[in-house]
Amino acid sequence: MKTELMMKRLPVDQLKPAKYNPRKDLKPGDPAYEKIKRSLHDFGYVDPIVWNEVTGNIVGGHQRYKVLVNEGATEVDCVVVHIENRDDDYGMGFSYGII
Repeated sequence: MKTELMMKRLPVDQLKPAKYNPRKDLKPGDPAYEKIKRSLHDFGYVDPIVWNEVTGNIVGGHQRYKVLVNEGATEVDCVVVHIENRDDDYGMGFSYGII
């Protein structure tokens, strides 16, 4: 089991929402969007986006990404994973509950 964490500050335009992400495309005013926005303002960015450096896909944190970009973020700290197999990329997303 790997226990080390690799973090990297990345420009938001380098992060690609995964096409397999089935979550609703949140918009300002949606209750879920506003809840995430309020949480980010109240508690800060405490749950980083998970990003696959091989594909450039976001593996976890699509909705936080959407809110952060809409709120003007140009860079975000991400947990970086290295997943070469697309099925594993998809599987990791599944384990994060996005699929």
